[in-house]
Amino acid sequence: MSGSERVAALRRARQRQARIEAATGRAIRAHAAVDRAIKAREAAAQRYDERVAKAEASASADTAELARVCGSAEAAAEILGWSTREIRRVVKAQSEVDLQSNAALPVRTTRRKASSSPPDEAGDPNGHD
Repeated sequence: MSGSERVAALRRARQRQARIEAATGRAIRAHAAVDRAIKAREAAAQRYDERVAKAEASASADTAELARVCGSAEAAAEILGWSTREIRRVVKAQSEVDLQSNAALPVRTTRRKASSSPPDEAGDPNGHD
């Protein structure tokens, strides 16, 4: 192998190495873009699911309120075109949600102002009979 052939072979090897490095960079960037797209899709699906859940909760609350305002599940069912059974199911589920949300709220206690005078004989601290 002559000197010029060696130079040409070295040049081809460098060019090949440059193409490999360029292709590697493109492949790595492409895979990173795929990973970002997957994460974005998952986040969008989660936001969508949250929106649907909020809409369902609102619809259930409004349906239960309609049944309360109408005074009966039958009347609400007739208005909405649903079965009475479905209205009762929604009302029951909503009442359970309301109970759970009320149980999660802190209990508020009220304190009575201490009377400056001792209670009278009847036991009323404010002196009322």
